[in-house]
Amino acid sequence: MKKILITLLFLFLYSVGSIAKPLDLTKEEKGFIKDNPVVSIGMMPDFTPFSYYIEDEPVGFEHDLLNLISQKTGLKFEKHIDKWTTIYNSFKNKKIDMISSISYKKYREPFTIFTSPYYNIPIMIFVKDNFGEYNGLKSLTGKKVGVLKDVFYIKELEESGSMNLVFYDSYDELTKDLVFGKIDALMQNLPNINHLIKKNLYNNIKLASELVLPNTNREDLRFGIQPEKSLLSSILQKSLTSISKREIEELSDKWIGSIKEYPGGHIDLNDAEKAYINTHTIKYCINPSGLPFEGLNEDGEHVGMSSDYYRLFEQMLSAKFELVKTKNWNQSVEFIQQKKCDMLALGMETPERKKYLNFTSHYLDVPLVVATRVDVPFINQILDLEGEKIGIIKGDAFVKILRGKYPSLKIVEVDDIYDGLDQVKNGQLFAYIDTLASIGYEFQSKYFGELKIAGKISENLRLSIAVRKDDVTLLGILQKVVNNITNERHRKIFTKWIPIKYEQDVNYKIVWQIVLAIVIFLALMIYWNRKITKANTLLKQAQKDIEEKNKELNRLALTDNLTTLFNRRKLEELIQAEIDKGYHVDNSFCLSILDIDHFKEVNDKYGHQRGDSVLVEIASVLKDSLRITDYVGRYGGEEFIIIFPESSIEDVKLIIEGVRLKIAQYDFEGIEHKTASFGLTAFKAGDTIEAVVKRADNALYEAKESGRNRVVVN
Repeated sequence: MKKILITLLFLFLYSVGSIAKPLDLTKEEKGFIKDNPVVSIGMMPDFTPFSYYIEDEPVGFEHDLLNLISQKTGLKFEKHIDKWTTIYNSFKNKKIDMISSISYKKYREPFTIFTSPYYNIPIMIFVKDNFGEYNGLKSLTGKKVGVLKDVFYIKELEESGSMNLVFYDSYDELTKDLVFGKIDALMQNLPNINHLIKKNLYNNIKLASELVLPNTNREDLRFGIQPEKSLLSSILQKSLTSISKREIEELSDKWIGSIKEYPGGHIDLNDAEKAYINTHTIKYCINPSGLPFEGLNEDGEHVGMSSDYYRLFEQMLSAKFELVKTKNWNQSVEFIQQKKCDMLALGMETPERKKYLNFTSHYLDVPLVVATRVDVPFINQILDLEGEKIGIIKGDAFVKILRGKYPSLKIVEVDDIYDGLDQVKNGQLFAYIDTLASIGYEFQSKYFGELKIAGKISENLRLSIAVRKDDVTLLGILQKVVNNITNERHRKIFTKWIPIKYEQDVNYKIVWQIVLAIVIFLALMIYWNRKITKANTLLKQAQKDIEEKNKELNRLALTDNLTTLFNRRKLEELIQAEIDKGYHVDNSFCLSILDIDHFKEVNDKYGHQRGDSVLVEIASVLKDSLRITDYVGRYGGEEFIIIFPESSIEDVKLIIEGVRLKIAQYDFEGIEHKTASFGLTAFKAGDTIEAVVKRADNALYEAKESGRNRVVVN
């Protein structure tokens, strides 16, 4: 009874923290609500995922938050949805009662009462993928940097005085100009730009770093209220305070999914750590034959779990990592002692290694298993190996640990996993000890029917990031990374590379006391060997299925999902191939960008689904109208690119004119006729991808400006 009461008390106390707190309004505040039941608020139409449109319906985190406040107070919100500059000026001119998504700045205090923040998001710097190495704000000196008008950190940017600021009214225009090279970088919050990248299929934008400015940290989203409406401000602040942690988490889980695409979340670095990241290339060593944890493939490229972790580190820190190649694990350990590399992503802490390395807390815990020939009995405990030769990789942390704990074992150091397993196969060693992951990975492709996992030992491999003893700053940075990697991210990396699981064998000591040991032993041997044979057959089939899937994924990676035309990535490969041909032979190609005129009207009037159908129909017209030697693809949104290999501008213009007329005369299902504008250019010596695309884009712009539904040559 006592235990039940304690459990009920615990559940009650836990639930108290998660339920909504009561809203205690004063008589004056209740009177305000009665006299002013409708409050006008300015909100943005393109501030994903906080306030934006899905099929003409305003949705997002802020809309659900206002619904919660309505339920608690009885207030109704009259929403004025427009671009930021418009609602910001309306608020300053007292045309609306309040505004959402406003960040605190002292200069706004005369015309704003601020609530506490309802969300904080990082401000990021995005650049094109050909920008080169980014080393802090100094990399933007003299560059064109796009920002939203009236954004809260404008003054700090202007005071830096090192970059050319370009101001925009909408996030869509801002991002599009970066894609087409009209600006060199942009600054904006992470989830909003991630949404636009996905929506428009942009694949030439990359995250450079988080924006760090004096007096500016993250973007703190608040409600702003007119100063003369102090009672409204008090009601809203009490409402926000009354919202429970669970309610906020539910809103976050529903709407802030895109922020999770910044793997592991935000890393708060101090000034010294930021300076380190901006000025250092972090060199690392790996075990070149330690798959699935890490290794080098046939092309000498780093692959395996640690490869995924290093990519994750780069994204979380916006840092640069460089692989220092070694012949084997033992040489990697020697290199870090000799300061030829700075760190190891996967290292086990031992007293000996702590003399020259520091370790983060461990983030991977992997069981050790014993591999033997298939005719060897199962191993129930490590002492079953007494008197036998046991292989372990030279330099491995467990060599010293096992020798110290089990001096009766005959441990033989081998060069790598292949050396160890081959010696077991050839009878030179009785068994080989390594992780379940490493041995299981090799069993997929080699040692079929010859070796098996005969048992598990009690020790586990606990892996941390290991850093040179003299580099305390790097250790602090990487510990913050370990602290911020989510369990879900660990799970995805681990399950990607660990294809099989170890199944615990029967405890034969108990079995011996019940039945004749020899009968059980033989029965289990037959059963286990059959399972191994079946498992290996399934693994081979799975490998075949994976190869087929990879072929399909490779096709999808080069194809636009909606139109089935080439996507932006494939188009840029084809353009580069034509440019390369032009350097070696007397080759000329032409390139055209086309844009559907007034396409936004289709989405606004008929909905996005009908807009998608128009894009599919346009794609069909293009495929039917072009020569078999021409290439066509969707470049993003409603823009398409056509490549005409080995063609003159005169011939291509005739083809394009024909395409233009077909589109203008085409009967689109359920809507009026549509037209398209074309920009056309020819390859010139010395052209890059950016140069030829920009020239065609400028011609397209001229076609739009001069009346649309025409072809302009540049």
